Amino acid sequence: MLIKVRGVTYPSVRQAAESLKVTEAAVYSALFRGSMDLLGLGNTKRKPVEVEGLSFPSIAAAARALGLSEKYVRKVILTDSIAGMKRFRAAALVYRNKIGETE
Repeated sequence: MLIKVRGVTYPSVRQAAESLKVTEAAVYSALFRGSMDLLGLGNTKRKPVEVEGLSFPSIAAAARALGLSEKYVRKVILTDSIAGMKRFRAAALVYRNKIGETE
């Protein structure tokens, strides 16, 4: 499988990982997230997410809590899709109501 990172094409996941000094799992993770150009730059800090008055420490935490995929939440936030944000907000409202009932 050819792997392209910041304009450089590597013949395999293993060679890309070795060249960029990351693990093969990091390469696959970047492929899954659609962020190949960030691979090996150390930009993996969690980014807080706020939606409908709820705060989450990261996109992954928000996705788990709201029952959505991390890839979907990341794409919605990056593209600011109207339909996607509507679904994201709706899931947040359902979650907020659910946690409100247990308190």
